[in-house]
Amino acid sequence: MTSYRLLVAPEVRRQLAELGRAAQSQPRGLRDREYRALRLGLQALANGQEAAFGGKRLGFSAKHHDLRDCAEIKLPVVQETRKNQDLGRSHRLIYREFEPEDGGPPYRQVISFEHRGDDRPFEVAGQRLGREIGSRHQALDAVSNLRPQFGPRESSEAAPIRRPLPPDIRAALAAASDVAPARGAVNPPGTATSPRAPTGRHSPTRPEPDRQHNDG
Repeated sequence: MTSYRLLVAPEVRRQLAELGRAAQSQPRGLRDREYRALRLGLQALANGQEAAFGGKRLGFSAKHHDLRDCAEIKLPVVQETRKNQDLGRSHRLIYREFEPEDGGPPYRQVISFEHRGDDRPFEVAGQRLGREIGSRHQALDAVSNLRPQFGPRESSEAAPIRRPLPPDIRAALAAASDVAPARGAVNPPGTATSPRAPTGRHSPTRPEPDRQHNDG
């Protein structure tokens, strides 16, 4: 099983911190469940367990953002049904993957964590990556497409394609004083820790510029 180093988008780091504070004040509430699910998802990505969480590559169509370099995992937060049919795991964690340049484990960048309703996880991810609906991202011209589909899909593509580090992320890594280990805590400093959540000495989050990544 491959281990990964996590690069967590600033928006997701703030979301995790906010959920952690809410979880302390309202244990077993919705925000507590979201907090635990997000932490579980981060740990799963760090440990290469995406297949166990319904992982699949994303694609592109004229009605969607171009997310061919991304993948999702599915996380249970709330139980939902439609016409007495269980709709499955309610939340999605969107991420992409990069080649290491230091001989260490590959990187995974966590982009969004949202409820699946109205395609919100993909909408948020597309906006954070600076991509427009229906517009192909030129940096992905050589990447094969998986058209966005709803419901189960027969595919062995559980993980995203691995691409070179974009210049802005490379610069952020070079500026940081240390790189978090692949297998470690999933709570950034100052974030409340759930009693049953994994803990450790280091955080797998990585400071990144608070701006959109337009380079792929």
